[in-house]
This record gives sequence, structure tokens and C-alpha cells, in this order.
Amino acid sequence: MQYFFYGIAGIFLVFQTLYTIIPLWCSKVKRLDPDLPEHSISVLVPAYNEELTIRNCMDAMAGLNYSRYEILIINDGSKDGTLSVLHELLELQTDLRRPDQKLSYKTVKGFYRSKRYPNMFVIDKLNGGKADSLNAGIDYAASDIVITLDADSMLEADSLRYVNQYFHDDKVIALGGTVKIVQGAKRDQNGAIIERFRGKSLIKSQIINYTHGFYVRKLTQSFFNSIVVISGAFGAFHKAVLVQVDGFRSTVGEDIDITLKIHEYIKANGLKKKLVYAPEAVCYTECPENLRNFYKQRIRWQKAFVDCILIYWSRLSSKFSVGVSLFFAIDGFMLGTFSAFTTLFYLGQALMLGGNVLHAFIFLLISLLFNAAQIIISLHLCRKYGSTYRVADYAAMFLFSQWELVTYRNLLLYINIAGTFKYFDNDEGWGFVERKGAVAISQNIAAGSN
Repeated sequence: MQYFFYGIAGIFLVFQTLYTIIPLWCSKVKRLDPDLPEHSISVLVPAYNEELTIRNCMDAMAGLNYSRYEILIINDGSKDGTLSVLHELLELQTDLRRPDQKLSYKTVKGFYRSKRYPNMFVIDKLNGGKADSLNAGIDYAASDIVITLDADSMLEADSLRYVNQYFHDDKVIALGGTVKIVQGAKRDQNGAIIERFRGKSLIKSQIINYTHGFYVRKLTQSFFNSIVVISGAFGAFHKAVLVQVDGFRSTVGEDIDITLKIHEYIKANGLKKKLVYAPEAVCYTECPENLRNFYKQRIRWQKAFVDCILIYWSRLSSKFSVGVSLFFAIDGFMLGTFSAFTTLFYLGQALMLGGNVLHAFIFLLISLLFNAAQIIISLHLCRKYGSTYRVADYAAMFLFSQWELVTYRNLLLYINIAGTFKYFDNDEGWGFVERKGAVAISQNIAAGSN
């Protein structure tokens, strides 16, 4: 067992080296080209019991610097006042648009268009889950490019312009944008978004986690065309590809599943296509503010990962590229889920049987050094890609990250283990996490509706 642990440690060092070198090497900021023609874009927003957050989501989209887009909000049989809020804000009227009828989903009760904002539509359907709602949105979408967005996500004003620019590369088949925590952001008097490292420790931990996850991990995986998951909070796809892979599968983690289905589709058809990370395209999301909701969210993420491991593991070597297989199976499973179990076993063995504590201490020290280096890199890239944190914020973020490594990271170790066992509960619902909807980055619709 000891040698096995050392093997895992060696693989860990290889991937951490990649995550340290590649982001610095491949990070190039795209400048917006004002002369590029606009693709037509459909933004899909599945909503279930989102009466507190849906206003903020539409707020942000009303201020987008883009002209050729539509917004389709899919009300998935909400039991709260979501539909009433939509009627109030949008002044809905029946629209006669017909679906393509290429995907399956629960019955649609009504399709509506806003009198106040002609590019905003609402699909009212029976409850079928998030994947089912996205499939309905795809079927009704009028554009060749579709963006999937969580109901608590708020797009930054130029986000669609960046999505449009990336899709002018014919090789790009799908992309994921940068997701930031809205609790640390607000607009100043000039309309610019100001970011600050503030709030509860749990919120700060998630700000660090998202910053590292996107600017380090996503950039590295994108370099190897091996993105394992395009976040459901902000992803963009060619509609035709989503139809070709039969849309989203009803599962606890539809975002990781659709990403893997697209990779499999590319390999099966011998396509020279790629899934990329677009760091300049930004959206803001509300993160959990208490441990109860944080636990529920991360348990759901882990269950989603386990689900895809069980489904795709047997065909990784034959149906996926080498890069995707390595990042999914080795970095994701071996160094994520499996290593959580082996780490606990090794520590228990060392305590009970007097294992080599010196080796464990050396490995911990190396982990701390890699973590420090990667946090510095992620903060550098955060600034490079336009974040507005102050120098004092960056210093506080670095110091907090070192404390967070031995606190909240250990909680995540436990959640990886607990979520693996809880996967077998067979609960594939929305996995609803309570949100307050109290923080936003704009005031457009809210102000206009008063």
C-alpha cells in the first residue's frame, strides 16, 4: 500500500507541474475585434423555483453589448412564484413559435414572448429536471449557437461578444466561460464591475477555488483539448452538435455528461474540432453562503462525477482522445476521488503502525509549495484577464489560500468520499441549493419594472 501511495504521489506531481507551467505559457488575452459579424445566439436559462434569483439573471442580460441574441427562460414546473415573476417583469404574451421536434422532453404548456423585451421568451413546461429543460430550450432555440446558463448566473456586458469571437474559429465546437462569485462584486457609479475579496470565510474559499479552477485548471485542459467539464453555469455550443448527441441526459450532472458526449462524438467522426476555455467571457454566480448548502452543492458535483466515471470508464481508451482519458481518469478520478480514500488509509496506517511520517511531511510540504505557486499564477492571470481586485485583495487572497489548504480542502476530501457513497442513493433531481438573490451586478429590469 505504501508503494501504491508513492505512485499516486508521483502522478500527482506530474499533473501539478503541468498545472503550474502550462497556464503561464498559453495565456493570451483576446482583444475584441469590432469588425467581426455577430452570430445569432440563443441563451437558455432553465429555472426551477427561482423566483428570488431570476430577476438578477435577466437584469444582467438586459445590459449586454450585443444585438443578435435571444433569451429563452425554461420554467420547469416551478412550485413557487417563478412564472408570476416572469409575467410581472416581462409582460408575457403567447407566441406561435414551433419547436424543431428533434429532442425529447416533457410537455410544453405554453411558449411566450415578452412585450417589454422582444428578444426574451419563456417556455412553460411540466417538471422534468434540468437536462429535460435544456433539451426543450435547444428544440425551441432559433439560433445556431446556444448558451446554457444557470438561473442565478449573470452575464458580464461583453460576454456574448467574446463568445461570438471564439466561434469565428471554425474548429471551436463548444466553449466554457469564466464563472466568478457575485458576492465579491458590485457596480460602481460608472457602471464598471468592481471586485473585492470580502465576505464570510466560506465565500472567500469559493472565490479562491473558482479563481484557481478556471485560470489554472481550465486553461491547462483547454491547451490539451481535454476539458472534462464545461460548467453548466456558462457554456456555449453549436446547436447542431447538441442535436447530434441527442441533447442532455437526465442525470445529476448534465454538464460533465454533455462535455464527454461531445468529446466522444468528435473522436467517433474523426473531426478536427476542439472544446476551449474562453477566459475573457465572464459570468457571475451566487455561491452557497452556509455549510449546509455548500455541502449539498459539492455532494451533487461529486455524484455527477461518479455517475460519468461508471458510464464512460470502460470506453475511455477506445472512444476518447488520449488527453481526455488522462485528465478524466487520472487527474479527475485517481487524483480526486480515489486518492481521497487512499490518503485516509495511508494516514490511518501511519498513525496506527508507525508509518514513515517524514515522507508524509515531505509530500505535504511539496503540496504546499505547488499550491502557493499555482495560487500566485491564478491571481496573476486573474489580473491579466481584467479583474479589478486591489493589490491588498490579492495579498489577502494569497494568505487566505494557504490557510484554506488545511481547512476547507479537508472538508472537500470528506465530501469526495461522502458523495461517492451517496451516489448510490439514486437521487437525480435538480439538487436544489437555497439562494438569496440579494446580490446583483446590474439593475436594468428591476428598475424598469417598478
